[in-house]
Amino acid sequence: MSLRTKLLILSVIIALIPVGIAGRSMIHITRDELKSSANDNLITVASQVSQDIEDFYRYTWLAPLRLLKKTVESEDLGVNEKLSLLTEGIKSVNDLVALQISVHGVSAPLLVTQNDFSNRLKKVSVDPEQILTIPYHRILNLKKQDEIFVGDLTYVEQVDTWLVTVILSLDQKTFGRTAMLCSRINLDRLKKRIENHPFAQGGTITLIDTNGKKIFDKNRPDLSANKLVQTTKKMMASNIRTIGVEPYVRPSGEKMLGAYAFPRILDLGVIVEKNEADAYLAVTQMVRNLMVWILVGLLIAASGAIVVSISLTRPLLRLTRAARTIAKGDLSVRIDSKGQKDEIGELADTFNMMVKNLRLYIDQLTETTKAKERAESELELGKKIQQSFLPKEFPRLDKIEVWGTCDPAREVGGDYFDFFQIDESNFGIVIGDVSGKGVSAALFMAVSRTLFRILSSQEYSPDQVLSRFNQWLVDLDQGANMFITVFYGVFNTETKGFLYSSAGHNMPFMKSSISTDGRFKLLPQMKTMVAGIMADIPIQLGEAKMTKGDVLALYTDGMTEAMNQKKEMFGEDRLEELLEKYSDQSAADICKNLVDDVHAFHTGEPQQDDMTMFILKIL
Repeated sequence: MSLRTKLLILSVIIALIPVGIAGRSMIHITRDELKSSANDNLITVASQVSQDIEDFYRYTWLAPLRLLKKTVESEDLGVNEKLSLLTEGIKSVNDLVALQISVHGVSAPLLVTQNDFSNRLKKVSVDPEQILTIPYHRILNLKKQDEIFVGDLTYVEQVDTWLVTVILSLDQKTFGRTAMLCSRINLDRLKKRIENHPFAQGGTITLIDTNGKKIFDKNRPDLSANKLVQTTKKMMASNIRTIGVEPYVRPSGEKMLGAYAFPRILDLGVIVEKNEADAYLAVTQMVRNLMVWILVGLLIAASGAIVVSISLTRPLLRLTRAARTIAKGDLSVRIDSKGQKDEIGELADTFNMMVKNLRLYIDQLTETTKAKERAESELELGKKIQQSFLPKEFPRLDKIEVWGTCDPAREVGGDYFDFFQIDESNFGIVIGDVSGKGVSAALFMAVSRTLFRILSSQEYSPDQVLSRFNQWLVDLDQGANMFITVFYGVFNTETKGFLYSSAGHNMPFMKSSISTDGRFKLLPQMKTMVAGIMADIPIQLGEAKMTKGDVLALYTDGMTEAMNQKKEMFGEDRLEELLEKYSDQSAADICKNLVDDVHAFHTGEPQQDDMTMFILKIL
């Protein structure tokens, strides 16, 4: 049987796909219907909760407060009678926990509190008057020009209770001046009513303030990351009191359906939410039933597929066993494709060709690997040779202490430093940085070191040595376009004088007790060029006096231009601060600590350039 015939049998199985497409279409239709119903339900609940809040305000709070207002304003009653009526009135209103009469110009307001609530506060060592009294200036700030003020939502953490303030203006004739009737109302009943709402069994009802913070939650979490809360905040900020519905996705990825509404008497928003999966539970059941029927169909189709797979898998198993043999390193395997004229036969021929090409590739790779290993071995040898050019041990001298270190960015690098004795009292110090990195820079550095050793033995003056050094490099360069920055100085242990010159190199830091502040400072900049580019470049000569305790720090730009993950450079300012920090240590410790600090600075980033440091201290 040809492969095409086998695929024809498989197409019967694919015929099950329309069943899935039809089921998916039915699911979409049902989902749309459920979405409309769910949105209507959300809007209804949001409107109900908003209306409940308004009903609490109108009938439970405002109506009795207006009666108490008339009582207070009555001219037929004396102060004691009014106080008695207020005391009795506060007992008859369940949510009312405090009544306060504040008169303009009278420092102490008249405060009547509910005994049960006051006792709750006292049990937790809280003064009821301190919690429930509202200063007169705050009353004026809250009420402003409105006849009735309702708001100032407050959470009393000690008794886990939310309070709202209602302020009514009193008739000035009664008191002869401006007076206010203030009430503090306990929202526990309203909170429980919302928590026990039937919708809360499968959804969420949330009240938020204008800042997007959750009300009736002691932690006052900020829900502004919620898209529905953002919409509700915008509506409140625009003073638009409409009812709306909006699907959205929570930051956690949970798909939600939500609606919002606004009570007219309080500056807050009512948000009702329901998980989309719960709203579409009927769709979930349809999907479950559809999957069951698809599974039954697949079981029937699988029976037929078994027959087809047997004829397909036998030659494929031979290919699999051959591939495993190759994986073990045996490339002598070959697949016999005689007698198979279909696509699997062609696959076997292709497999045999692949094994042949793989043998050729491995032979070539073996030769390439050997060549690479030889190159790496030569680079390692070059590194050892280059390191042998640099001083490893430094003489212990009575009048000076020196130490230097070089940390190349690759196996071999282009940084170079040297310290040598010219005669009994003169010592040479040189540091250089060849352009580029790698083998070419290392070879150029080796040539530069050799030339410098020859020239420094013939001439004392640093400017003359650098001039001749530059000329020799220019004469030797045959189009290589390589150059080097060099700083060379000669220190006299008898006179403590330091003569120096630079060919385009960073000027060293010097800490001199002769200076006014005694801190590290860069030696004065010199007008100069790098060595090896053009002949007869101007070389200046500088001189500095050093005394006991002075320190000279030479370095290459690999130290100051090291970059961290924020793309910030180490910089000369940071190097100067660390030199001050380590200045009392030995020359070896200063070098080690500075290089370690630069490595710590660019942690996570590769080392881009060679880093070299040399320290001279006067004893």
